[in-house]
Amino acid sequence: MQFGRNTRFASAVGLVLGLLCAVEAAKVNKHKPWIETTYHGIVTENDDKVLLDPPLIALDKDAPLRYAESFEVTLTKEGEICGFRIHGQNVPFEAVVLDKSTGEGVIRAKGPLDCELQKEHTFTLQAYDCGEGPDGANMKKSHKATVHIQVNDINEYAPVFKEKSYKATVMEGKQYDSILRVEAVDADCSFQFSQICSYDIVTPEVPFTVDKDGYIKNTEKLNYGKERMYKLTVTAYDCGKNRASEDVLVKINVKPTCKPGWTGFNKRIEYEPGTGSLPLFPSVHLETCDEPITSIQANIELETNHIGKGCDRDTYSEKALHKLCASATKLDGGPCPTDNGHDSDQVFEFNGTQAVKVPEGVVSTSLKEPFTVSVWMRHGPGAHDKETVLCNSDKTGMNRHHYSLYVHNCRLILLLRQEPTETENYKPPSSTGSWT
Repeated sequence: MQFGRNTRFASAVGLVLGLLCAVEAAKVNKHKPWIETTYHGIVTENDDKVLLDPPLIALDKDAPLRYAESFEVTLTKEGEICGFRIHGQNVPFEAVVLDKSTGEGVIRAKGPLDCELQKEHTFTLQAYDCGEGPDGANMKKSHKATVHIQVNDINEYAPVFKEKSYKATVMEGKQYDSILRVEAVDADCSFQFSQICSYDIVTPEVPFTVDKDGYIKNTEKLNYGKERMYKLTVTAYDCGKNRASEDVLVKINVKPTCKPGWTGFNKRIEYEPGTGSLPLFPSVHLETCDEPITSIQANIELETNHIGKGCDRDTYSEKALHKLCASATKLDGGPCPTDNGHDSDQVFEFNGTQAVKVPEGVVSTSLKEPFTVSVWMRHGPGAHDKETVLCNSDKTGMNRHHYSLYVHNCRLILLLRQEPTETENYKPPSSTGSWT
């Protein structure tokens, strides 16, 4: 019996010693920590929390079971995860162990991130266990895992127009598919927040519209007489509904309808005799209305205001006089049209029963100064009748001529009567030439 009791005691001691040996053996750091080979993460700029897929957990086979049969076993440092280490230059992230016993950890940003500066980050990561013994000697590390982190954008920037202002010119009466394009940009890094989704004309009640791409067109035909220039204020919105930081001014000028032809010259030019040469068309311009030109033909015709008169001359040329006669038409004693439509000297036709009264002041009643009377005429069939061309008569009865130019019996006669003050001075009629 005594031997037997000693035998049972020895067996119990052996079992305890075996367990202690097992615990001591478990303290040997045989294995490396294990982590996934690749991680993908998302972080929002201006935030530090990184969402990883899969979660960051390091495992180590040196970690003992929490319970062995009915005996509780204390966890050892060899099975714990003491840290994560990030490799790479200027990596703005750090890895932190949350629970050494489970190996759970997180990755977080060291400071605010800017998606506009860098949208993605890639680096490597390793896990470290706590090593052997109290001083953590013989610490082991896992393989290197690759970590890809994408920085999500926030809508922090507003659209900005590329130009300070826009301007265009349109022709009145024309409907345009596009007059001009305004364009804004956004500094946000994401497609959603950096894209301009719409434009809007802020100015009310204007005959224009703008589409989502910034093209402006008129909604009705414009009238130069009604409005020569329109001023529009246009704004832009990104796809996150942020409005432009500053609206932009658009000026649209309206031009009158274009007519091809010569411009920049005067139809009438005043010239003083003896002043030398005078440029006729120093600023002449051919308006083509943006149409292609294959050939140009120009004719220039110079005319004076006086019928049948040349430049700087007061007498009619024979050729010009005949031209007047040929162009005259009967107007029952009234004036006939002048040559080339100019309102200057006039042509008259008389049938012997009527005359045209010359207003006072046009011709002097006294012919004391030297004078010239220039006439071209064709007389009627009554060759023996007196045909008066010009005369100055008494106002009462008009039966006494003070002077008269007339044709009588194939002679052209100028008659000068004496004036009342010239009591003894008589002037006979003079024959100025033969009439053929």
